[in-house]
Amino acid sequence: MSRSSSALDRYHAKRDFSVTPEPSGHAHSARRQGKQASPEGLQFFIQRHHARRLHYDFRLELDGVLKSWAVPKGPSLDPHDKRLAVRVEDHPFDYGTFEGDIPAHQYGAGHVVLWDRGQWQPHGDPQAGLRKGHLSFLLTGEKLQGRWALVRMGKPAEDGKENWLLIKEEDDAARTGAAAAITDLRPESVKDQGDTPSAGKAIAPSPVQSMSDMPERMEAQLATLADSAPQGEEWLSELKFDGYRGLCRIENGRAAIHTREGLDWSHRWPILVEALAKLPVDQAWIDGEVVALDADGRVSFEALQNLVRGDRQQANGIRLALYAFDLLYLNGHDVRELPLHQRKELLREVIPGGDEQGLLLYSEHIAGHADEVFRHACQHGMEGIVVKRADAPYSGRRDRNWIKVKCEHRQEFVIAGYTEPAGQRSGFGAILVGVHDEQGQLQYAGRVGTGFDERLLGSMLKQFRQREQDQPAFVNPPTGQQRRGVHWLKPELVAEVKFAQWTKSGILRHGSFVALREDKAPEEIVRETPGIASDEVHPENAEAKPKAPVRCSAQNLSRPVMVEGVKLTHPGKILFPDTGLTKLELARYYQSVAPWILPELKQRPLSLVRCPDGHAGKCFFQKHTGQGMPDAIETIEVPEGEGTARYMMVNDVAGLVATVQMGVLELHAWGATGRALDKPDRVVFDLDPAPDVPWDTVVEGAQLVRGLLEELGLSCFLKTSGGKGLHVMVPIRPEHDWDVIKDWAHRLAAHLARLLPDRFIARMSKAARTGKIFIDYLRNAPGATTVVAYSVRARDGAPVSVPITWEELEQGVQADHFRVSTMQKRLESLSHSDPWADFNKPPQRLTRAMLDAFDPA
Repeated sequence: MSRSSSALDRYHAKRDFSVTPEPSGHAHSARRQGKQASPEGLQFFIQRHHARRLHYDFRLELDGVLKSWAVPKGPSLDPHDKRLAVRVEDHPFDYGTFEGDIPAHQYGAGHVVLWDRGQWQPHGDPQAGLRKGHLSFLLTGEKLQGRWALVRMGKPAEDGKENWLLIKEEDDAARTGAAAAITDLRPESVKDQGDTPSAGKAIAPSPVQSMSDMPERMEAQLATLADSAPQGEEWLSELKFDGYRGLCRIENGRAAIHTREGLDWSHRWPILVEALAKLPVDQAWIDGEVVALDADGRVSFEALQNLVRGDRQQANGIRLALYAFDLLYLNGHDVRELPLHQRKELLREVIPGGDEQGLLLYSEHIAGHADEVFRHACQHGMEGIVVKRADAPYSGRRDRNWIKVKCEHRQEFVIAGYTEPAGQRSGFGAILVGVHDEQGQLQYAGRVGTGFDERLLGSMLKQFRQREQDQPAFVNPPTGQQRRGVHWLKPELVAEVKFAQWTKSGILRHGSFVALREDKAPEEIVRETPGIASDEVHPENAEAKPKAPVRCSAQNLSRPVMVEGVKLTHPGKILFPDTGLTKLELARYYQSVAPWILPELKQRPLSLVRCPDGHAGKCFFQKHTGQGMPDAIETIEVPEGEGTARYMMVNDVAGLVATVQMGVLELHAWGATGRALDKPDRVVFDLDPAPDVPWDTVVEGAQLVRGLLEELGLSCFLKTSGGKGLHVMVPIRPEHDWDVIKDWAHRLAAHLARLLPDRFIARMSKAARTGKIFIDYLRNAPGATTVVAYSVRARDGAPVSVPITWEELEQGVQADHFRVSTMQKRLESLSHSDPWADFNKPPQRLTRAMLDAFDPA
């Protein structure tokens, strides 16, 4: 067997060449053998690879094959940017020009683009450089030029994994600042015009999840009503369009428009369906709103109603349009998990701003300034605005990541009766409307007698007569004089109504009919209460965890409720003003995460961050027990100073809920348990970046810490801090005392700071931390604590510290990525993919050789 074919064994073992279009390499490897004697003719290739995570594959021809590294951030022309490069299996030489799609379920599934290629010339013996771990070379490519180096971080791990750094050396080709971002400045393919292009159309998503099948149906994300819009640059403000929701499915040149209930309304909007089918995509799901625009380009719901009733689409200057505001799926990739701002960047490529006919329009947004956007919307007769978190995924349900603020009171009601007309009026007099309560019963909400023209009075009466019944559908129908002359209806029609206000008894005042809403299901219609989401828990059912969300109102959150046997006073108290998160909701959150957070809490002394007035008020740390502490909070005796002190512990769900009753927003735990308080069972490295450190640098910093630990033979785990950094956790057997562990952690941190002084610092000095990451080893001391996994943080947005995989980190998860409002989907995935499932299986030993691995700090 030739040397090259042996080198490709790992490459061949990972691929099924009857499925993947990647080259097998059998034909060309032998021909390239002769090239090793002539280094000047060696070639290099760089491919941009949209697989499970976006990365760049850096390949150098040597020994008849392509020596390969995966570079998550791609190359940089700035010599100060030391880019992580993970060594991967050798590839055949003819892989260098490969460009196309690796099918789903195959190794490396995703889109491959040939980003750069050219010749490389090693400085000295390249085989010796690879063995030594320092390879210097000259690149002459279409995009990359000049001197470069690949430097290995330590020795290869036991599993063969090697972490390297790709570094641009100082020369005329080096750049700084924006000019160094070559992957952004030159994103195009360098594939020859004569080469066979990859299949499909031009648009492909940037950092996305792995390829997946095209869903047949999508659940629409819904907005929560609020009195005012949240503030801050992390919120994007869009106009609220007065129309019909349209979930648009495009596949292989055919399109369809679905309502939020999943009804296919393509036959109602054929002109829009035709325009969608012409978009430059193979597959897509686009979320938007179908509207009617008058001659001045203003949205007119009345005109849209006329079109629904069959009027000509272009009559009187009225035209149809679809405002697209979100992208859910694109060309084999489900992009719902991407942050909103990235989804909208992709959407902007699909719908640049409008087609030639003005049928498909991109919904613009403004970051921050929500109050100003709201005033502008109301002044111009719009319905209101929708404010969305820029970093949130698309949940497909109602949550607080989308907030709607309306210029006037307006919502849907169920029609369950009508009255006879009076005077000269024809048709009917008024409609009787209602909303469903928490038990799903239809509650009477009043009469609406204005807003109808003669045509509506006649057409609606026809629909009413088909639905008449003897008994009222309301559980509390009007009585006495108010009941005289009323015709009861089956509750099957939905009316949109604008009105002045609600009375204390739950009756709307000065209601005016807007439209019938065929796209809304009657059973979903409830009273919209600002600041209260439809997926909150009804406090009267607080003893049990509901299988399905139930609704609550502001009124029933004022009295105490029992949760897990703990009396929760003022359950409607808002703890996070920017999100509206209530005390009851926080208790419910801890109920939901109990199976994952309790193993991190049990038998560990705690320090608690208490914020009695919510996170916007005064907060303080508490570690010792005090008077009035709930019974569900347990205690533990801890050595302290010359004696002992009593600390708090949480060992069950009731204890978790009790911390909420105490006004606790953060849970911090020791690194040791009551079984051996003097011997920690974990080592914590808190990566705390200075404010000017980019997130990508923090990601690489965590990966470098991981690489160093793995070189020692230690597995490590990762979690977001919920703040601005990351926690690298090393579970160990509790065999060494605190002084030993703290000293070892300090020496490891100092080693990295010496190795990469421009990136790390192991001292707390804030003056010296500019542009660097402080490796905080001080968590590894008696009395020191770390925020617990799944604990909420007392910060804007109610972020959560969450365990993640290293792959998720590379895919774009940031320190405050997870929030209470977005955790439900995360929890649903943990039953089969818990990132910390192997945290203590079995506990690792910190050996003497490991302890002696680094020089004294």
